[in-house]
Amino acid sequence: MRPERDHLRINMICIAITPAAYDAIAATLPLGSVGYEPQLNAKGERLIWIEAIWHDRLAAMRKSGESYSDVILRLVELEARQR
Repeated sequence: MRPERDHLRINMICIAITPAAYDAIAATLPLGSVGYEPQLNAKGERLIWIEAIWHDRLAAMRKSGESYSDVILRLVELEARQR
């Protein structure tokens, strides 16, 4: 990578989420804007790619024993209640 373009590099992290959490995310974003792997993992989860900043925010919101999917679904539920 050229030094003058280093500021354009975005760190991406892959996480596994349930199909329900994936559907909740995909429903809120423009078509084609969610990066994901086409196959499900052994647990039936979808592997998605997110910017490191969003990974850090999800990790900070996780309660003891919660998965990333749990956080996503909790946030979607909170948003729905506020409408």
